[in-house]
Amino acid sequence: MRVDWGTIPVCVLTVSANLMTIRSPFRWVTSAALGAIAACGSDAVGPTNGPAAVLSAASDVSRSAPAGAVIANGIVIRVTDASGHPVPKVAVALAVTQGNGLTTPRITLTDSRGEATATWTLGTVVGPNEVIASVTGVETQIKFDATGTVGPVASISITPQNARLLPAIDTLRITAQSLDAFGNPASPGPGFVVRDPSLISIDSTGLVRALRRGAGTYVIVSAASKTDSVLVTVLAPGQSPCIAAANPVDLAVGQVVTDVSGAGFCVHASSADAEYAVIPYFDSPGVPTASVPLQVEGQGLTSLPLPSTTMFRSSLVVPPEPGLMPDYGFETALRERERVNIASRAPSARAWYGRPGALRSSSAATTVMVPAIGDLLKLNTNAIDYCDNPDIRTARVVAITDKAIVVADTSNPPGGFTDDEYRSIGVTFDTLVDPVDRAAFGDVTDIDNNGRVILFFTRAVNELTSAGASGGVVLGFFYSRDLLPKTVSPGPCSGSNVGEMFYLLVPDTGGVVNGNRRSKSAVIGFTNGTVAHEYQHLINASRRLYVNGAANVSEEKWMDEGLAHVAEELNFFRASGRTPRTNLDATAFSDPKFVAAFSTFENNNFRRYATYLQRTETQAPIGSDMFDDDLPTRGAIWNFLRYTADHLPVGQENGFWYKLVNSTTSGIANLTNALGGPPDALFRNWAISVFMDDNAPNVDPRFLQPSWNLRSAMTAGGSFSTFPLITRLLADNTTTSFTMLGNGVSFERFSVPNGHDALLTVTSNGQPLPATVLLSVVRVR
Repeated sequence: MRVDWGTIPVCVLTVSANLMTIRSPFRWVTSAALGAIAACGSDAVGPTNGPAAVLSAASDVSRSAPAGAVIANGIVIRVTDASGHPVPKVAVALAVTQGNGLTTPRITLTDSRGEATATWTLGTVVGPNEVIASVTGVETQIKFDATGTVGPVASISITPQNARLLPAIDTLRITAQSLDAFGNPASPGPGFVVRDPSLISIDSTGLVRALRRGAGTYVIVSAASKTDSVLVTVLAPGQSPCIAAANPVDLAVGQVVTDVSGAGFCVHASSADAEYAVIPYFDSPGVPTASVPLQVEGQGLTSLPLPSTTMFRSSLVVPPEPGLMPDYGFETALRERERVNIASRAPSARAWYGRPGALRSSSAATTVMVPAIGDLLKLNTNAIDYCDNPDIRTARVVAITDKAIVVADTSNPPGGFTDDEYRSIGVTFDTLVDPVDRAAFGDVTDIDNNGRVILFFTRAVNELTSAGASGGVVLGFFYSRDLLPKTVSPGPCSGSNVGEMFYLLVPDTGGVVNGNRRSKSAVIGFTNGTVAHEYQHLINASRRLYVNGAANVSEEKWMDEGLAHVAEELNFFRASGRTPRTNLDATAFSDPKFVAAFSTFENNNFRRYATYLQRTETQAPIGSDMFDDDLPTRGAIWNFLRYTADHLPVGQENGFWYKLVNSTTSGIANLTNALGGPPDALFRNWAISVFMDDNAPNVDPRFLQPSWNLRSAMTAGGSFSTFPLITRLLADNTTTSFTMLGNGVSFERFSVPNGHDALLTVTSNGQPLPATVLLSVVRVR
């Protein structure tokens, strides 16, 4: 019922201020006043204003000011009721809908006059800006617009920063532009004056002409009250291109010089056929979508033939090619469904897990619940829906070992594994995968109180690969929904199997499922590697959900996948009898035990890393849940984590893996906590090691990868005739342009004639490099 406050007469009450107040349907009143209000009868009165109904502008809706400036008198909005009365204490929301400006505050309250005020700072880019004011429940909105205009000249941009006329070149152009404080083109435009007009001339367009040689002079560039200058050097025949630019540096073979200035680095060659590289690295951790355009130029270079990037040949023994390649797209989509669905269910699941008498672990439970061989279980195999639409299959318990319960779908194709073969898989899990993964990442939970992990071999996994699929095969998976309770609220998960388990591919010699034939040997060859990988996901997910109490239940995908690939490698080292930090090369493939372990656990790490080596400028170890979790990212993060572990003090490797899994943070924050400090320097040094490792003698250990000689091992451990790293060749006086994404690295190779100097410069769109681009120069022969 609507109350018309205007028809109620006034009733004045005097009430002690210290009496208790209670809330009436109309306003806050004291308990003593209630009776008095009732006694007033028709003399009572309420407020004279109703709810907010109308917005109007109390300041100009259209204005202009220099870009980045504060609008004079700000924004003022008036809020009234339907009768035009001001409404106080109403929240007015202000949204910047055009331009990159801001309002302070973003939500402001009306005062006693019904007016809300905010400061408006325009965006830094010249052009239109817009703010929309709105109030909840009021249909109308108020739009304020302002044009950001160019500010006064604050600086002058000059390109190139170090102008040089080589002996065979008589002209060059200097480009200059007036800029305001935010980099917008400003007026007036700059003019040029030469300090030594006998050396060069310059016209109003910036065209420089050489009048004589063998000296340098400054060109003064002025606009309004701002002045800058650029040195122009006119080289005579035989002069070093480094004169007036940088002091020559004679690098030793294997030497790495970091923190090089992009304005100029001078290399002196004291031997013939010397080979060098400029290595720009984009230090942008946590922002994989950031990009930076670069231009690299060398003066005084000589041609560098494109030799093989490795001097090694394939070994006599090459591991067999994998019969099946994983479908990484399926796993990426599955992990995304987990990330989206588990967060809202985590609080109720944690309460369920921690309640008295809940199924938690074999040590806490009063009864260990282990089925018997031959028992039939009903298990959901739906790999698409997270908790809904269960696809129930019947599974028979075929083997029980110390750490595994092996079950087989009763509808599996004929000719599959025997019970003895299933038991052998369980024993391998007991003696290899389980102890290796637990030692590195921690104990898995035991919500079903059986003290074991279920290995479910089901044709449902085979069904996930369509007939003749060329994009890879689904070899198996872990699904975090199985760690959730079925019925607790909120967030029940009816599709959960309530247990620690994997779903695994089965042999199908007749191609019963989608016509895809799967031999026993192919399936068994990939089962152990798949389990090693998925077990890390299971341990990580179960501990983040129930043990660590992580606010973000899901680890970022690039880190979680990197750790899963590390799990594969850790099982390789144990199975092969080899150890990290032994610089394994092609000669190791003469050992059959090494070859077998490599084929099962490590081969795909090499293949993923190869995809990264061909895209180092636009790929990196760091991805994001919304941007990047592809094969190059996986290959890079595996290699980076191995490099990082190899550079820790001896004996701390497993502690490093454990910290990354047993964490309350995720992604870069997790890595920072595990290392005890920011990983920026490690990322840069690792990026250099991609090029320098086993590529030259006497290299600083910071730029080496101690576990693998990949230039050798990759030509034996896969289908690579040469080390597949993509590099660029610099040509003399030619600009090489490219764009790098966050944490990208590029390798620009060049040579310098014996006894001569060469000048290297790197710019970004002709301007000095941002601080996030770190340059190194190396010599490899």
